[in-house]
Amino acid sequence: MKFDDLDAKMRKIETAEDSFIGTELYLCARLDGKGFSRFTAEHFEKPFDIKFSDLMCLTTEHLMQCGFNILFAYTQSDEISLLFHPDETAYNRKTRKLLTILAGEASAMFSVRSGVPVCFDCRLIPLQTKDDVKDYFAWRQGDLLRNSLDSCCYYALLKDGYSNTEATNILDKKQPDYKTELLKKYGIDYGKLPDWQKYGISFYFTEKEKSGVNQKTGEPVKYFRREITSDRNLPNGEKFGDYALGFLERASK
Repeated sequence: MKFDDLDAKMRKIETAEDSFIGTELYLCARLDGKGFSRFTAEHFEKPFDIKFSDLMCLTTEHLMQCGFNILFAYTQSDEISLLFHPDETAYNRKTRKLLTILAGEASAMFSVRSGVPVCFDCRLIPLQTKDDVKDYFAWRQGDLLRNSLDSCCYYALLKDGYSNTEATNILDKKQPDYKTELLKKYGIDYGKLPDWQKYGISFYFTEKEKSGVNQKTGEPVKYFRREITSDRNLPNGEKFGDYALGFLERASK
């Protein structure tokens, strides 16, 4: 078989299962650390470690600048959510490309910064309406709020001498009020924990004024540079969904 014929045959087979996200859909991506429960237990403090959070923030900022037009990003625990600009058409929105590049970029960045090889997986979330976008981010923050409360209780019980199984059984099917009261018995006021532990951290681009010098004339000049800004004081619940949606609505004008 001539190489040109062989090349055409194999490319057809290779791309037979390719799929694309239509431009009529809003697009989010979510990345999660693979096996991070064990990884964080071995390398970081539980239930929260600012060093781990800082690594997730660095990884999030990197993803916002790795070749895609990202409007808004949100990180909580070991996951990162990205909201694409509605006009983003990189790689024709081919799912294989988006998934592998984002997962690879996140894995490489976190591994280099932490000094430990790690892996992220990635999924794409096509959303039909702006309300879906709002609900998606409210959902991810709600997931953090539930899990952070559970983690606080779980590790408080472990420190008190309970086994993994005993701690799990104590918390099973218990309501949030029960869990916050349990924490108070251990001297922990859940409401006073830092906001990033309960509500997560967001990232977005802003135009910031800078000062410089004109290299030809030597005169001082003002200019604007696009920079990433982080927010650790987020609204919660539906208000956070509205907050995230605001970046999409401003970009759509």
